[in-house]
Amino acid sequence: MFKIQIRSPGSLGAKSAPTFEDSWKIIENAMAMIHEGRVSELSFEVLFHVVYSLTLRKLGGELYHRIGNALEKKLRNVKASSLNVTSTDLLLEILRAWDNHCESLRLISDVTMYLDKVYCKDNRKPFVYDMGLGHFRDIILKASKDQVHSLMVRQINDARRGAVGTDFETLKALVGMMETLTDSNDTYYITEFEPFLLEKTRKFYKTFIDSYSGEIISYPREVQTLIEKEQEVDSKFLNQDVSIKIAKVVESILISENMHFVAERVTPQLLENNKFSDLKLLFALCHAPTDNKKLWKQCSQYISHEGISITEDFSLKKRAQVAVKWITEILELKTKYENLFKSVAEGESTDLKAVNEAFSIILAQNGKRNAEYLAVYIDFMLRSPSVAEDSMRVKLEEAIAIFKFLREKDVFEKVYQQQLSKRLLQQRSSLKLEKHLVNRMKEEVGRSFALKPEGMFRDMSISQTNNSKFQQSYQVPYAFDISVLTSACWPFQQTSSEKEVVLPASLESLKLDYENYYMKSYNGRVLSWAYHLGSLDVGFQFKKSYHVITMPVYAAIIFMLFEDHEEFSMQEIKDLTNIPEHELIRNLLTIAIAPKTRLLKKQPMNKKILPSDRFRINYSFSAPTTKVKVLAVLTKPESDTQPSSRSNDVAQDLTNERKRCVEAAIVRTLKSSQRMYFDPLFELVREAVAVRFQLDPGLFHKSVDKLVEREYIQRDPDDGTFLHYLA
Repeated sequence: MFKIQIRSPGSLGAKSAPTFEDSWKIIENAMAMIHEGRVSELSFEVLFHVVYSLTLRKLGGELYHRIGNALEKKLRNVKASSLNVTSTDLLLEILRAWDNHCESLRLISDVTMYLDKVYCKDNRKPFVYDMGLGHFRDIILKASKDQVHSLMVRQINDARRGAVGTDFETLKALVGMMETLTDSNDTYYITEFEPFLLEKTRKFYKTFIDSYSGEIISYPREVQTLIEKEQEVDSKFLNQDVSIKIAKVVESILISENMHFVAERVTPQLLENNKFSDLKLLFALCHAPTDNKKLWKQCSQYISHEGISITEDFSLKKRAQVAVKWITEILELKTKYENLFKSVAEGESTDLKAVNEAFSIILAQNGKRNAEYLAVYIDFMLRSPSVAEDSMRVKLEEAIAIFKFLREKDVFEKVYQQQLSKRLLQQRSSLKLEKHLVNRMKEEVGRSFALKPEGMFRDMSISQTNNSKFQQSYQVPYAFDISVLTSACWPFQQTSSEKEVVLPASLESLKLDYENYYMKSYNGRVLSWAYHLGSLDVGFQFKKSYHVITMPVYAAIIFMLFEDHEEFSMQEIKDLTNIPEHELIRNLLTIAIAPKTRLLKKQPMNKKILPSDRFRINYSFSAPTTKVKVLAVLTKPESDTQPSSRSNDVAQDLTNERKRCVEAAIVRTLKSSQRMYFDPLFELVREAVAVRFQLDPGLFHKSVDKLVEREYIQRDPDDGTFLHYLA
């Protein structure tokens, strides 16, 4: 390691030491010559000896003070003679003074090295060079800082506006000067100019915001242009750290502090006009997490509003068509925004969360109807023979994605099970796809959803096996297919009749044969025939054409009565068949009143069915195809887009199921805790049933009252809101 030593100059004679004043005049004169540029006339060895001698004689403090005063005086003269200007020339003059001052200080500090090393270090004083910089800061820069700062910012703002001729070299030199000068333990730039620059930058861009008159949808592009221009300007005279600070200020003004405009006006306009690239840019400009969150929230609100505005098209003839069209539009909307936000957010999880929140709100509006519509849509898709299996799976996945957001899942489940049962019995869908859908639903909401559908699948499989064995064991004269349904799995009401329905002889024989086969295979089981669920194909020669007519079993029984008789009254048909009256009327309406399936003639010809009305075969019936399908009429015409009486039955079943579900949840919760206040109990029960439906406070109150009546729970005698479980 090297050690630098300052050696004492040799003796210049044995004369007595000069006085301080004599020595100071030498130093003072030398400083003046340095300022004047007459350095070559000086002997630095002599000057060094003078400083050394004074320091050694303990006169360093006075010398240090005199040097400081001399520097101050020189700077004040410079200020008075050269800096009395108000134009941009002031900046050049300051730089010139700065360069001269720094050069002078460098030479002076060479002379005062011993003073710095001994006096300044021992007394914790700034070195002469640093002292001189401080005097420049205070006398030159701070004294004119308002002018200097304003002139610099004016040039910067001109450059921001695109003006040519900005002297970036001067600006860069001034910034370098400010970063060299210290002030309060930091640089002058940090303590003085940077706050001023940032504040004026804020003001510049705030003015842009306040006077913005461009198109709303152009705002992201204009902001990007401003930011790029700012980066270009800053890179010419500022270091990267400072440029980053300014960039944050610019983004804060244009985006964060203007988020009300950006989120509530710009974002909806971009979405409305499909300016998706601009929306992506806007998200890229929003670096702050809070700003990003506000944008997503606004996007979610926009999607919600757009989804809620999708209305039902009641111009369509059938309610199913209304449902399918509405769900299709909802799915298209969801796909549109999912694809959009995946590209906008570039894989961030926030994107789909915003879409999901929006569709949760959309589907919460008129939740029961939406649940029913989704079930109808799935039914329509599964019944569509023209859709390939791969495409069908994609569409089912889209439907499942919507299903997740339903709050009335029990409504969907009820309607879905009804329609599934019909598809299975009518063999109108792919069993493979049906099972795939049930498995996917099970993954989403749990095992309970699949219990009844899987029971239906099992019944259909067993029935196919039994039909095959039956046809091998008995002589079956025609195609015969029977489905044995487990009543607990299928959503059909049990039919009850005081009298057994009378079948045509050929059908009765076949029925008895099957019962005989079934009883041998399943000892102890009893079959209850649900004729209202079945259908028959009956071939008949009318006057002009022969047709094979697929009709409900009850309609076929009625029609086959006329094989041996020409005419019957409604009462006679009832007596001969024992068909329940409401089913008899419904099927007579189907084959005697409905225009396209009028197989019977009715007298008198009107739309009412009375016991005295008489019926005969309509031999003039004809149809464009050999095969004719007869569909039993509904309580209301199929063209009616309002819910039928079947919907009312579903609603009543749902109400009853919800009551049972809520009561069970209350009992389970109270059994666990033994006692609880009303409100916390409500919250726990609400969470327990949320997977199936939204808990209505009224239903909860009624359920509590019912359980109190039945003595499962009791109210506290001193506080009616406090409930106790009764073991």
